Amino acid sequence: MLRSLLFHADEDSQTDALARDGGRAFVSQSLRPYLIAALLDREPDKPAIVVAGDDRAARDLAAGLRAWLEPRTVRYYPSRGVSYESHLVPPPHLVGLRIAALDALVDEPSGEQGAPVVVVSAVALSEKVPDPSLRPHGFTLRQGDLLDLEETARELVAAGYERVDQVDDRGQFAIRGGLLDLFPATEDRAVRVDLFGDEIESLRWFSTFTQRSLGDADVVEVAPAAELAEEHRELAEIAALEKEEDRPDIAELLPVEDFHPFLELAPADATIVIAGEEDVTPALSDHWEDVSTAFHDQDPRHVYADPQEIGAALDQRARIRLSSIDQDQPFSFRAQAADIQARGIKEAEPELEKLARSGYQTVVAFARRGEGERFAYNLGRLDVSWLDGDQNGRAPEGQARHINLIAARLEQGFIAPQFHLAVIPEHRLLHRRRPSPARPERRRGVLRSFADLRTGDIVVHEDHGVARFAGFETRTVANVTRDYLYLEYAGSDRVFVPVDQLAKISRFVGAGGEHPTLSKLGGSRWERMK
Repeated sequence: MLRSLLFHADEDSQTDALARDGGRAFVSQSLRPYLIAALLDREPDKPAIVVAGDDRAARDLAAGLRAWLEPRTVRYYPSRGVSYESHLVPPPHLVGLRIAALDALVDEPSGEQGAPVVVVSAVALSEKVPDPSLRPHGFTLRQGDLLDLEETARELVAAGYERVDQVDDRGQFAIRGGLLDLFPATEDRAVRVDLFGDEIESLRWFSTFTQRSLGDADVVEVAPAAELAEEHRELAEIAALEKEEDRPDIAELLPVEDFHPFLELAPADATIVIAGEEDVTPALSDHWEDVSTAFHDQDPRHVYADPQEIGAALDQRARIRLSSIDQDQPFSFRAQAADIQARGIKEAEPELEKLARSGYQTVVAFARRGEGERFAYNLGRLDVSWLDGDQNGRAPEGQARHINLIAARLEQGFIAPQFHLAVIPEHRLLHRRRPSPARPERRRGVLRSFADLRTGDIVVHEDHGVARFAGFETRTVANVTRDYLYLEYAGSDRVFVPVDQLAKISRFVGAGGEHPTLSKLGGSRWERMK
Protein backbone atom coordinates (compact mmCIF):
# COMPACT_ATOMS: atom_id res chain seq x y z
CA MET A 1 0.00 0.00 0.00
CA LEU A 2 1.12 3.58 -0.60
CA ARG A 3 1.11 4.29 3.14
CA SER A 4 4.23 2.15 3.45
CA LEU A 5 6.17 4.78 1.46
CA LEU A 6 5.60 7.59 3.98
CA PHE A 7 8.81 6.64 5.81
CA HIS A 8 10.78 8.62 3.18
CA ALA A 9 9.31 11.84 4.58
CA ASP A 10 9.70 10.67 8.17
CA GLU A 11 13.47 10.36 7.67
CA ASP A 12 13.75 13.91 6.31
CA SER A 13 15.00 16.55 8.79
CA GLN A 14 12.71 19.31 7.47
CA THR A 15 9.64 17.11 7.81
CA ASP A 16 10.69 16.25 11.34
CA ALA A 17 11.14 19.92 12.29
CA LEU A 18 7.83 20.99 10.69
CA ALA A 19 5.93 18.22 12.46
CA ARG A 20 7.60 18.94 15.79
CA ASP A 21 7.59 22.76 15.85
CA GLY A 22 4.93 23.70 13.28
CA GLY A 23 5.33 26.64 10.94
CA ARG A 24 4.94 27.62 7.30
CA ALA A 25 6.31 25.73 4.33
CA PHE A 26 6.44 25.90 0.56
CA VAL A 27 5.23 22.64 -0.98
CA SER A 28 5.08 21.77 -4.67
CA GLN A 29 1.51 21.07 -5.72
CA SER A 30 2.22 17.50 -6.82
CA LEU A 31 3.84 16.68 -3.45
CA ARG A 32 1.15 18.16 -1.20
CA PRO A 33 -1.02 15.03 -0.58
CA TYR A 34 2.06 12.93 0.20
CA LEU A 35 3.56 15.43 2.64
CA ILE A 36 0.27 16.05 4.47
CA ALA A 37 -0.28 12.30 4.75
CA ALA A 38 3.19 11.86 6.22
CA LEU A 39 2.65 14.67 8.74
CA LEU A 40 -0.74 13.34 9.85
CA ASP A 41 0.49 9.76 10.10
CA ARG A 42 2.99 10.76 12.77
CA GLU A 43 0.06 11.00 15.17
CA PRO A 44 -2.40 8.51 13.70
CA ASP A 45 -4.56 8.36 16.81
CA LYS A 46 -5.48 12.06 16.62
CA PRO A 47 -8.35 13.17 14.34
CA ALA A 48 -7.30 15.69 11.73
CA ILE A 49 -8.83 18.55 9.74
CA VAL A 50 -7.21 19.72 6.50
CA VAL A 51 -8.36 23.11 5.18
CA ALA A 52 -8.28 23.78 1.41
CA GLY A 53 -9.23 26.87 -0.59
CA ASP A 54 -12.38 25.71 -2.37
CA ASP A 55 -14.56 22.64 -2.78
CA ARG A 56 -12.73 21.34 -5.83
CA ALA A 57 -9.33 21.59 -4.15
CA ALA A 58 -10.74 19.93 -1.02
CA ARG A 59 -12.30 17.08 -3.02
CA ASP A 60 -9.09 16.39 -4.99
CA LEU A 61 -6.95 16.59 -1.87
CA ALA A 62 -9.26 14.19 -0.04
CA ALA A 63 -8.89 11.69 -2.91
CA GLY A 64 -5.11 11.99 -2.74
CA LEU A 65 -4.98 11.60 1.05
CA ARG A 66 -7.33 8.62 0.84
CA ALA A 67 -4.84 6.88 -1.47
CA TRP A 68 -1.84 7.64 0.74
CA LEU A 69 -3.48 6.88 4.11
CA GLU A 70 -5.61 3.87 3.20
CA PRO A 71 -7.17 2.15 5.13
CA ARG A 72 -7.43 5.17 7.48
CA THR A 73 -10.77 6.97 7.06
CA VAL A 74 -10.55 10.16 4.95
CA ARG A 75 -13.72 12.20 4.39
CA TYR A 76 -14.51 15.20 2.21
CA TYR A 77 -16.71 17.91 3.78
CA PRO A 78 -18.12 20.16 1.00
CA SER A 79 -20.03 23.41 1.26
CA ARG A 80 -23.84 23.25 1.20
CA GLY A 81 -24.12 24.02 -2.52
CA VAL A 82 -26.93 26.52 -1.83
CA SER A 83 -26.83 29.58 0.38
CA TYR A 84 -28.88 29.88 3.55
CA GLU A 85 -30.44 33.12 2.33
CA SER A 86 -31.89 31.36 -0.74
CA HIS A 87 -34.08 29.27 1.62
CA LEU A 88 -33.29 26.23 -0.56
CA VAL A 89 -32.36 22.87 0.92
CA PRO A 90 -28.96 21.50 -0.11
CA PRO A 91 -28.84 18.49 -2.48
CA PRO A 92 -29.00 15.14 -0.65
CA HIS A 93 -25.63 13.95 -1.97
CA LEU A 94 -23.91 16.99 -0.41
CA VAL A 95 -25.83 16.53 2.83
CA GLY A 96 -24.68 12.91 2.89
CA LEU A 97 -21.03 13.85 2.45
CA ARG A 98 -21.28 16.53 5.16
CA ILE A 99 -23.03 14.25 7.67
CA ALA A 100 -20.59 11.39 7.06
CA ALA A 101 -17.58 13.68 7.50
CA LEU A 102 -18.86 15.45 10.61
CA ASP A 103 -20.04 12.25 12.27
CA ALA A 104 -16.70 10.56 11.55
CA LEU A 105 -14.86 13.49 13.11
CA VAL A 106 -17.07 13.76 16.18
CA ASP A 107 -18.22 10.19 16.86
CA GLU A 108 -15.85 7.74 15.16
CA PRO A 109 -13.27 6.39 17.62
CA SER A 110 -9.66 5.90 16.69
CA GLY A 111 -9.24 2.37 15.38
CA GLU A 112 -6.27 0.21 14.51
CA GLN A 113 -5.72 2.17 11.31
CA GLY A 114 -5.93 5.60 12.94
CA ALA A 115 -8.42 8.40 13.63
CA PRO A 116 -10.48 9.99 10.82
CA VAL A 117 -9.19 12.78 8.57
CA VAL A 118 -11.63 15.38 7.20
CA VAL A 119 -10.80 17.74 4.31
CA VAL A 120 -12.90 20.90 4.32
CA SER A 121 -13.04 23.94 2.06
CA ALA A 122 -12.84 27.53 3.31
CA VAL A 123 -16.45 28.22 2.25
CA ALA A 124 -17.66 25.14 4.13
CA LEU A 125 -15.81 26.39 7.21
CA SER A 126 -17.72 29.67 7.03
CA GLU A 127 -21.16 28.00 6.97
CA LYS A 128 -22.48 27.35 10.43
CA VAL A 129 -23.73 23.82 10.99
CA PRO A 130 -27.11 22.87 12.46
CA ASP A 131 -26.69 20.91 15.65
CA PRO A 132 -26.89 17.16 14.91
CA SER A 133 -29.93 16.97 17.20
CA LEU A 134 -31.89 18.99 14.62
CA ARG A 135 -31.50 16.35 11.91
CA PRO A 136 -34.32 14.00 10.96
CA HIS A 137 -33.95 10.49 12.29
CA GLY A 138 -32.13 7.80 10.36
CA PHE A 139 -32.79 4.10 10.78
CA THR A 140 -31.24 0.69 10.21
CA LEU A 141 -32.19 -2.06 7.76
CA ARG A 142 -31.34 -5.62 8.83
CA GLN A 143 -31.86 -8.89 7.07
CA GLY A 144 -34.76 -10.70 8.73
CA ASP A 145 -36.42 -7.53 10.09
CA LEU A 146 -40.04 -6.70 9.31
CA LEU A 147 -40.60 -3.74 6.99
CA ASP A 148 -43.76 -1.93 5.92
CA LEU A 149 -43.01 -0.36 2.53
CA GLU A 150 -45.47 2.54 2.73
CA GLU A 151 -44.46 3.42 6.26
CA THR A 152 -40.79 3.24 5.24
CA ALA A 153 -41.51 5.51 2.27
CA ARG A 154 -43.00 8.12 4.61
CA GLU A 155 -39.97 7.85 6.91
CA LEU A 156 -37.61 8.30 3.97
CA VAL A 157 -39.44 11.39 2.72
CA ALA A 158 -39.36 12.84 6.24
CA ALA A 159 -35.61 12.14 6.31
CA GLY A 160 -35.11 14.15 3.10
CA TYR A 161 -35.13 11.35 0.51
CA GLU A 162 -36.76 11.78 -2.89
CA ARG A 163 -39.05 9.13 -4.35
CA VAL A 164 -38.20 8.42 -8.00
CA ASP A 165 -38.93 5.81 -10.65
CA GLN A 166 -35.31 4.64 -10.78
CA VAL A 167 -32.53 5.38 -8.32
CA ASP A 168 -29.56 7.30 -9.74
CA ASP A 169 -27.98 9.26 -6.91
CA ARG A 170 -27.68 9.62 -3.15
CA GLY A 171 -30.86 10.60 -1.36
CA GLN A 172 -33.23 8.75 -3.70
CA PHE A 173 -35.44 5.68 -3.33
CA ALA A 174 -37.81 3.70 -5.55
CA ILE A 175 -40.43 1.07 -4.78
CA ARG A 176 -41.28 -1.58 -7.36
CA GLY A 177 -43.50 -4.42 -6.21
CA GLY A 178 -41.78 -6.08 -3.28
CA LEU A 179 -38.45 -4.32 -3.91
CA LEU A 180 -37.09 -1.16 -2.30
CA ASP A 181 -34.14 0.44 -4.07
CA LEU A 182 -32.42 2.97 -1.84
CA PHE A 183 -29.28 5.10 -2.17
CA PRO A 184 -28.33 6.05 1.41
CA ALA A 185 -27.05 9.60 1.74
CA THR A 186 -23.71 8.55 3.25
CA GLU A 187 -22.97 5.53 1.05
CA ASP A 188 -21.11 5.23 -2.26
CA ARG A 189 -23.55 2.67 -3.70
CA ALA A 190 -27.23 1.84 -3.61
CA VAL A 191 -28.89 -1.07 -1.83
CA ARG A 192 -31.73 -3.29 -3.04
CA VAL A 193 -34.06 -4.49 -0.30
CA ASP A 194 -35.87 -7.68 -1.34
CA LEU A 195 -38.95 -8.51 0.72
CA PHE A 196 -40.72 -11.79 1.29
CA GLY A 197 -44.07 -10.56 2.50
CA ASP A 198 -43.12 -7.99 5.17
CA GLU A 199 -39.76 -9.57 5.99
CA ILE A 200 -36.43 -8.36 4.58
CA GLU A 201 -35.21 -11.43 2.73
CA SER A 202 -31.97 -9.93 1.39
CA LEU A 203 -29.96 -6.70 1.24
CA ARG A 204 -27.77 -6.36 -1.84
CA TRP A 205 -25.53 -3.51 -2.89
CA PHE A 206 -25.87 -2.71 -6.59
CA SER A 207 -24.59 -0.36 -9.26
CA THR A 208 -27.12 2.26 -10.32
CA PHE A 209 -25.43 2.39 -13.73
CA THR A 210 -25.32 -1.32 -14.65
CA GLN A 211 -27.91 -2.54 -12.11
CA ARG A 212 -25.51 -5.38 -11.31
CA SER A 213 -25.19 -6.74 -7.79
CA LEU A 214 -22.07 -5.67 -5.87
CA GLY A 215 -22.43 -8.04 -2.93
CA ASP A 216 -24.68 -8.81 0.00
CA ALA A 217 -25.10 -6.88 3.24
CA ASP A 218 -26.47 -7.92 6.60
CA VAL A 219 -27.04 -4.39 7.93
CA VAL A 220 -27.43 -1.02 6.17
CA GLU A 221 -27.43 2.30 8.04
CA VAL A 222 -29.80 4.80 6.43
CA ALA A 223 -28.52 8.26 7.40
CA PRO A 224 -30.75 11.32 6.91
CA ALA A 225 -30.53 13.07 3.53
CA ALA A 226 -31.45 16.47 5.00
CA GLU A 227 -29.64 18.61 7.55
CA LEU A 228 -32.88 19.67 9.26
CA ALA A 229 -36.05 17.88 10.33
CA GLU A 230 -39.13 18.14 8.13
CA GLU A 231 -40.90 20.82 10.19
CA HIS A 232 -37.95 23.21 9.78
CA ARG A 233 -37.51 22.42 6.08
CA GLU A 234 -41.16 23.06 5.24
CA LEU A 235 -41.11 26.69 6.38
CA ALA A 236 -37.93 27.40 4.42
CA GLU A 237 -39.21 25.62 1.29
CA ILE A 238 -42.42 27.70 1.35
CA ALA A 239 -40.38 30.88 1.73
CA ALA A 240 -38.17 29.92 -1.22
CA LEU A 241 -41.23 30.11 -3.51
CA GLU A 242 -41.91 33.72 -2.58
CA LYS A 243 -40.31 36.75 -4.18
CA GLU A 244 -36.96 37.61 -2.68
CA GLU A 245 -38.17 40.89 -1.24
CA ASP A 246 -41.11 39.15 0.45
CA ARG A 247 -39.12 36.40 2.15
CA PRO A 248 -38.89 36.58 5.94
CA ASP A 249 -35.54 36.68 7.71
CA ILE A 250 -33.90 33.27 7.86
CA ALA A 251 -33.77 33.63 11.66
CA GLU A 252 -37.58 33.57 11.72
CA LEU A 253 -37.69 30.23 9.91
CA LEU A 254 -34.79 28.21 11.28
CA PRO A 255 -33.59 27.50 14.84
CA VAL A 256 -30.39 29.47 14.20
CA GLU A 257 -29.60 29.63 17.92
CA ASP A 258 -28.57 25.97 17.53
CA PHE A 259 -26.26 26.58 14.56
CA HIS A 260 -22.52 26.28 15.32
CA PRO A 261 -19.24 27.00 13.50
CA PHE A 262 -17.70 23.83 12.09
CA LEU A 263 -14.51 24.20 14.12
CA GLU A 264 -16.57 24.57 17.30
CA LEU A 265 -18.10 21.11 16.73
CA ALA A 266 -14.75 19.51 15.88
CA PRO A 267 -12.80 17.76 18.66
CA ALA A 268 -10.56 20.13 20.58
CA ASP A 269 -7.54 17.84 20.11
CA ALA A 270 -7.90 17.56 16.32
CA THR A 271 -4.77 18.35 14.30
CA ILE A 272 -5.46 21.19 11.85
CA VAL A 273 -3.36 21.68 8.71
CA ILE A 274 -3.94 24.50 6.22
CA ALA A 275 -3.20 23.00 2.81
CA GLY A 276 -3.18 26.20 0.74
CA GLU A 277 -2.74 29.29 2.88
CA GLU A 278 -2.66 31.60 -0.12
CA ASP A 279 -6.14 30.42 -1.16
CA VAL A 280 -7.97 30.23 2.16
CA THR A 281 -7.96 33.89 3.24
CA PRO A 282 -9.13 35.28 -0.16
CA ALA A 283 -11.83 32.59 -0.36
CA LEU A 284 -13.17 33.52 3.08
CA SER A 285 -13.16 37.23 2.25
CA ASP A 286 -14.89 36.79 -1.11
CA HIS A 287 -17.55 34.53 0.38
CA TRP A 288 -18.23 36.93 3.25
CA GLU A 289 -18.63 39.81 0.79
CA ASP A 290 -21.17 37.78 -1.21
CA VAL A 291 -23.04 36.81 1.95
CA SER A 292 -23.16 40.37 3.26
CA THR A 293 -24.49 41.62 -0.08
CA ALA A 294 -27.19 38.96 -0.17
CA PHE A 295 -28.36 39.77 3.38
CA HIS A 296 -28.55 43.51 2.61
CA ASP A 297 -28.96 45.32 5.95
CA GLN A 298 -29.35 42.13 8.01
CA ASP A 299 -26.57 40.48 9.98
CA PRO A 300 -25.60 37.10 8.48
CA ARG A 301 -23.64 35.97 11.55
CA HIS A 302 -26.47 33.79 12.82
CA VAL A 303 -25.82 31.33 9.96
CA TYR A 304 -22.31 32.27 8.81
CA ALA A 305 -18.99 32.71 10.59
CA ASP A 306 -17.11 35.84 9.50
CA PRO A 307 -13.48 35.70 8.31
CA GLN A 308 -12.16 37.24 11.52
CA GLU A 309 -13.81 34.53 13.62
CA ILE A 310 -12.46 31.74 11.42
CA GLY A 311 -9.04 33.37 11.18
CA ALA A 312 -8.79 33.61 14.96
CA ALA A 313 -9.74 29.94 15.37
CA LEU A 314 -7.17 28.87 12.75
CA ASP A 315 -4.47 31.06 14.28
CA GLN A 316 -5.05 29.34 17.59
CA ARG A 317 -5.30 25.76 16.35
CA ALA A 318 -3.51 25.38 12.98
CA ARG A 319 0.19 24.74 13.64
CA ILE A 320 1.13 23.82 10.07
CA ARG A 321 0.44 26.07 7.08
CA LEU A 322 1.43 25.00 3.59
CA SER A 323 1.65 27.27 0.57
CA SER A 324 2.42 27.23 -3.14
CA ILE A 325 4.15 30.62 -2.83
CA ASP A 326 7.91 30.10 -2.70
CA GLN A 327 8.91 33.24 -0.81
CA ASP A 328 10.26 33.69 2.73
CA GLN A 329 9.09 30.25 3.83
CA PRO A 330 11.07 28.59 6.66
CA PHE A 331 10.65 25.14 5.08
CA SER A 332 10.66 24.04 1.47
CA PHE A 333 9.55 20.77 -0.12
CA ARG A 334 10.10 20.58 -3.86
CA ALA A 335 9.10 17.99 -6.41
CA GLN A 336 8.25 17.82 -10.07
CA ALA A 337 5.10 16.28 -11.44
CA ALA A 338 5.48 12.68 -12.59
CA ASP A 339 4.18 13.12 -16.10
CA ILE A 340 6.35 11.04 -18.43
CA GLN A 341 3.69 10.12 -21.01
CA ALA A 342 5.84 7.62 -22.91
CA ARG A 343 4.37 6.16 -26.10
CA GLY A 344 5.03 2.60 -24.99
CA ILE A 345 6.91 0.37 -22.56
CA LYS A 346 10.11 0.50 -24.64
CA GLU A 347 10.12 4.28 -24.34
CA ALA A 348 9.13 4.25 -20.64
CA GLU A 349 11.76 1.72 -19.55
CA PRO A 350 14.86 3.94 -19.96
CA GLU A 351 13.09 6.77 -18.09
CA LEU A 352 12.42 4.45 -15.15
CA GLU A 353 15.94 3.08 -15.29
CA LYS A 354 17.37 6.60 -15.20
CA LEU A 355 15.41 7.35 -12.01
CA ALA A 356 16.46 4.09 -10.36
CA ARG A 357 20.15 4.62 -11.23
CA SER A 358 19.94 8.15 -9.77
CA GLY A 359 19.08 6.72 -6.37
CA TYR A 360 15.28 7.14 -6.37
CA GLN A 361 13.03 4.45 -5.05
CA THR A 362 10.91 4.28 -8.17
CA VAL A 363 7.31 3.14 -7.81
CA VAL A 364 4.72 2.71 -10.55
CA ALA A 365 1.09 2.60 -9.35
CA PHE A 366 -1.53 0.59 -11.22
CA ALA A 367 -5.25 0.82 -10.58
CA ARG A 368 -5.54 -2.95 -11.19
CA ARG A 369 -2.88 -5.49 -10.41
CA GLY A 370 -3.46 -7.34 -13.67
CA GLU A 371 -2.31 -4.30 -15.65
CA GLY A 372 0.86 -4.18 -13.58
CA GLU A 373 1.50 -7.88 -14.17
CA ARG A 374 1.28 -7.35 -17.94
CA PHE A 375 3.58 -4.32 -17.65
CA ALA A 376 6.18 -6.34 -15.70
CA TYR A 377 6.02 -9.21 -18.20
CA ASN A 378 6.89 -6.89 -21.09
CA LEU A 379 9.82 -5.15 -19.41
CA GLY A 380 13.24 -5.95 -20.80
CA ARG A 381 16.12 -4.74 -18.61
CA LEU A 382 14.46 -3.71 -15.34
CA ASP A 383 13.89 -5.90 -12.29
CA VAL A 384 10.56 -5.44 -10.54
CA SER A 385 8.90 -6.40 -7.27
CA TRP A 386 5.46 -5.69 -5.85
CA LEU A 387 4.95 -3.59 -2.74
CA ASP A 388 2.28 -5.35 -0.73
CA GLY A 389 0.71 -4.57 2.62
CA ASP A 390 3.18 -6.67 4.64
CA GLN A 391 6.24 -4.81 3.34
CA ASN A 392 7.78 -1.64 4.77
CA GLY A 393 8.05 0.06 1.40
CA ARG A 394 11.84 -0.05 1.16
CA ALA A 395 13.41 -1.02 -2.14
CA PRO A 396 16.11 -3.72 -2.21
CA GLU A 397 19.56 -2.18 -1.75
CA GLY A 398 22.27 -2.39 -4.35
CA GLN A 399 19.96 -2.91 -7.32
CA ALA A 400 20.35 0.05 -9.65
CA ARG A 401 17.83 -1.28 -12.13
CA HIS A 402 15.07 -2.18 -9.68
CA ILE A 403 11.61 -0.62 -9.59
CA ASN A 404 8.54 -1.32 -7.46
CA LEU A 405 4.97 -1.85 -8.60
CA ILE A 406 1.98 -1.19 -6.38
CA ALA A 407 -1.77 -1.67 -6.78
CA ALA A 408 -3.27 1.73 -5.90
CA ARG A 409 -5.51 4.36 -7.47
CA LEU A 410 -3.48 7.55 -7.64
CA GLU A 411 -4.29 10.60 -9.77
CA GLN A 412 -1.04 12.53 -9.36
CA GLY A 413 2.49 11.40 -8.76
CA PHE A 414 5.78 13.17 -8.16
CA ILE A 415 9.55 12.96 -8.41
CA ALA A 416 10.99 14.28 -5.14
CA PRO A 417 14.81 14.59 -4.90
CA GLN A 418 14.49 15.58 -1.23
CA PHE A 419 12.95 12.20 -0.39
CA HIS A 420 14.76 10.15 -3.09
CA LEU A 421 11.32 8.94 -4.13
CA ALA A 422 9.52 8.82 -7.48
CA VAL A 423 5.90 7.69 -7.54
CA ILE A 424 4.33 7.51 -10.99
CA PRO A 425 0.70 6.54 -11.75
CA GLU A 426 0.48 4.27 -14.78
CA HIS A 427 -1.70 6.74 -16.71
CA ARG A 428 1.03 9.38 -16.34
CA LEU A 429 3.78 6.98 -17.34
CA LEU A 430 2.22 5.66 -20.54
CA HIS A 431 0.26 7.71 -23.02
CA ARG A 432 -2.59 5.48 -24.14
CA ARG A 433 -3.59 6.62 -27.60
CA ARG A 434 -7.22 5.82 -27.96
CA PRO A 435 -8.31 4.71 -31.40
CA SER A 436 -10.44 7.27 -33.14
CA PRO A 437 -14.02 6.10 -33.45
CA ALA A 438 -14.81 4.90 -36.92
CA ARG A 439 -16.76 7.50 -38.80
CA PRO A 440 -19.94 6.17 -40.30
CA GLU A 441 -19.81 6.19 -44.07
CA ARG A 442 -21.95 8.99 -45.42
CA ARG A 443 -24.38 8.02 -48.12
CA ARG A 444 -24.86 10.51 -50.88
CA GLY A 445 -28.23 12.17 -50.55
CA VAL A 446 -28.69 11.15 -46.92
CA LEU A 447 -31.46 13.04 -45.12
CA ARG A 448 -30.72 14.48 -41.68
CA SER A 449 -34.23 15.77 -40.90
CA PHE A 450 -37.67 16.25 -42.38
CA ALA A 451 -36.75 19.85 -43.19
CA ASP A 452 -34.50 18.55 -46.00
CA LEU A 453 -37.55 17.45 -48.00
CA ARG A 454 -39.70 19.57 -50.32
CA THR A 455 -42.89 18.48 -52.05
CA GLY A 456 -42.02 17.05 -55.46
CA ASP A 457 -38.52 15.89 -54.49
CA ILE A 458 -37.43 12.56 -55.94
CA VAL A 459 -36.38 10.17 -53.20
CA VAL A 460 -35.28 6.56 -52.87
CA HIS A 461 -36.77 4.17 -50.33
CA GLU A 462 -34.36 1.31 -49.67
CA ASP A 463 -37.18 -1.27 -49.77
CA HIS A 464 -39.55 0.13 -52.41
CA GLY A 465 -37.35 2.11 -54.82
CA VAL A 466 -37.63 5.53 -56.51
CA ALA A 467 -40.63 7.70 -55.55
CA ARG A 468 -41.89 11.27 -55.51
CA PHE A 469 -42.33 12.93 -52.10
CA ALA A 470 -45.88 14.27 -51.94
CA GLY A 471 -45.90 15.70 -48.40
CA PHE A 472 -46.78 14.71 -44.84
CA GLU A 473 -50.02 13.27 -43.56
CA THR A 474 -51.30 12.53 -40.06
CA ARG A 475 -53.13 9.24 -39.80
CA THR A 476 -54.60 7.03 -37.09
CA VAL A 477 -53.72 3.37 -37.52
CA ALA A 478 -54.66 0.73 -34.92
CA ASN A 479 -55.74 3.54 -32.57
CA VAL A 480 -52.27 5.16 -32.80
CA THR A 481 -52.02 8.63 -34.35
CA ARG A 482 -48.71 9.68 -35.90
CA ASP A 483 -47.15 11.44 -38.89
CA TYR A 484 -46.32 9.73 -42.19
CA LEU A 485 -44.31 10.64 -45.29
CA TYR A 486 -46.56 10.35 -48.38
CA LEU A 487 -44.64 8.77 -51.32
CA GLU A 488 -46.01 8.41 -54.85
CA TYR A 489 -44.82 5.56 -57.08
CA ALA A 490 -45.52 4.61 -60.74
CA GLY A 491 -49.20 4.49 -61.70
CA SER A 492 -51.44 4.93 -58.70
CA ASP A 493 -49.16 3.23 -56.19
CA ARG A 494 -48.82 5.04 -52.88
CA VAL A 495 -46.87 4.35 -49.67
CA PHE A 496 -47.19 6.03 -46.29
CA VAL A 497 -43.90 5.77 -44.38
CA PRO A 498 -43.80 6.50 -40.61
CA VAL A 499 -41.56 9.47 -39.86
CA ASP A 500 -39.48 7.35 -37.48
CA GLN A 501 -38.28 5.43 -40.58
CA LEU A 502 -36.68 8.49 -42.17
CA ALA A 503 -33.32 6.66 -42.18
CA LYS A 504 -34.65 4.36 -44.93
CA ILE A 505 -35.13 7.30 -47.30
CA SER A 506 -32.49 9.30 -49.18
CA ARG A 507 -32.60 11.98 -51.85
CA PHE A 508 -32.17 10.69 -55.40
CA VAL A 509 -28.75 11.60 -56.82
CA GLY A 510 -28.38 11.07 -60.58
CA ALA A 511 -26.39 12.34 -63.55
CA GLY A 512 -27.53 15.06 -65.95
CA GLY A 513 -30.33 16.38 -63.75
CA GLU A 514 -32.96 14.18 -65.46
CA HIS A 515 -35.85 12.79 -63.44
CA PRO A 516 -35.69 9.00 -63.20
CA THR A 517 -38.55 6.62 -63.83
CA LEU A 518 -40.58 6.02 -60.70
CA SER A 519 -40.52 2.49 -59.39
CA LYS A 520 -43.55 0.20 -59.48
CA LEU A 521 -44.40 -1.49 -56.23
CA GLY A 522 -43.98 -5.25 -56.23
CA GLY A 523 -42.02 -7.38 -58.67
CA SER A 524 -38.28 -7.80 -58.87
CA ARG A 525 -37.15 -4.76 -60.90
CA TRP A 526 -36.11 -2.67 -57.89
CA GLU A 527 -34.20 -5.58 -56.40
CA ARG A 528 -32.26 -5.99 -59.65
CA MET A 529 -31.55 -2.23 -59.79
CA LYS A 530 -30.16 -2.30 -56.25
